Amino acid sequence: MDEKLKNKETLLVVNKSDGNKVKAVKGVDNQGNLESVDPKATNQGEFIQIDEKAGILENFFSNLKREFQDPTHFNFFRSPIEKIENIASALKEMFKDEDGNSVFLSQSRVNPEDFNKQQKTQDQSQEYKPVDESRINWGQLEKLGVTREMLEEQGNLKAMLNWHKSPNLIQVNPTYEGIAFQVQVRLSFEENPDGSIRLKADSYQPAPTLDIPFHGATLTDQDKKNLLETSNAGRIIELTGEKGEQIPSFVSLDKLTNQLEAIPVANVAFKDTLKEAPLSKEQLQSLYEGKKTLVEGMTSRNDRPFDGYVQFNAAKGSLDFSYDGLDRNKYRQNNKPEQQEPKQQVRIPDKLLGVNLDEKQQNSLREGKAVYVQGMMKDGQDQPFNAYVKVNDEKGKLDFFRWNPDKAQKQGAEVKPAEESKTQVAVNSQGKTSESLKNVKEPIKQGQTSPTQQQAEKQKETQRPTRTVKKSGGVKM
Repeated sequence: MDEKLKNKETLLVVNKSDGNKVKAVKGVDNQGNLESVDPKATNQGEFIQIDEKAGILENFFSNLKREFQDPTHFNFFRSPIEKIENIASALKEMFKDEDGNSVFLSQSRVNPEDFNKQQKTQDQSQEYKPVDESRINWGQLEKLGVTREMLEEQGNLKAMLNWHKSPNLIQVNPTYEGIAFQVQVRLSFEENPDGSIRLKADSYQPAPTLDIPFHGATLTDQDKKNLLETSNAGRIIELTGEKGEQIPSFVSLDKLTNQLEAIPVANVAFKDTLKEAPLSKEQLQSLYEGKKTLVEGMTSRNDRPFDGYVQFNAAKGSLDFSYDGLDRNKYRQNNKPEQQEPKQQVRIPDKLLGVNLDEKQQNSLREGKAVYVQGMMKDGQDQPFNAYVKVNDEKGKLDFFRWNPDKAQKQGAEVKPAEESKTQVAVNSQGKTSESLKNVKEPIKQGQTSPTQQQAEKQKETQRPTRTVKKSGGVKM
């Protein structure tokens, strides 16, 4: 018998669905399946070990419950490792008459359902409490050149008092054998078993070191790619513990410090719901395997549904959320049909740019028809103009057109201007002219076909010959 296993206990399992075979519990694999071996002394190194430190049963049953929501076909019993073969043999005989031996079986039976109820009660009774500042050794921080005021000003204190790492890198100045160093770190608080608070520092390095083994595990090329792109390895990695044991763990990269960090799978428990969205057996298994998992129908803090990819981040100790490739407007479109903006009511005036509108014109405008209005005057202009007027419901105003917009839409062609405005439109808008008007620079009036007296005098001025005066030197212009 290995002296290290003396006075240690393990679990025996009797599987009703397998002819009441007795096995020694080894653990739970990454998929939540129960692992067991024959209850022989030669296999004792593989047995799950129970001691006064506790925690192992909590982890074991929480992992088992993920896969077996109702593990009633399993019966578990505690057994001293040094007597395991004798007890396993006795259990096998007792199960031939389970009812008759119920008293003896109950003495060492472990009921997972009772444990889950007890654990749930403990979880409910434990209220979240932030770090008690009175238990912090502020003098230790000051020796590193860090004060409470400094942490607060830099926006780090709030996160640290809630058991998180400082959101920013902090420069500390430790001294070793009289030599002072300057180091960039992320600081956090952790609780010791005796309730005291200790300071934890994660130092910064210029770049991730992914090519050397991490706790005995060599990272694959895919691991490195995942860590650099998403901060997470994307799978469970077997790390080597202090005693040489293999520990399935989540591995992530802290993007601030460039350091790899790990959390054992056994220390992580996901709930059956995430932000009010139920998680299926397949989704939970995917999360426990370290994969990025799509969860649909979650509810935000603003009570709005959303979808997202989630993945456990060991550097944060919580889930990462990402939305690459997802339709962020999915629920907005499905749940809230697009509402057309109400059309703005356009007031139909009695008088438009100095021209009184009769009742027929006003009614036509209300009906969305174009109306031809003559003699309108704009501010700052000394010439009246004629135009078609139509209501623009979208912009909430009246639009002006040279051509009748109703006929142009129907016929697909421009509408000719009114007879009395043909010359005015041709000269003023289309740039055309006639022999009598070719030197008139000002806009002509409606019905005008020849220059006014003032325009004629200006024409004569422009037709007078000019003399060119030559100057010596310079450049001809």
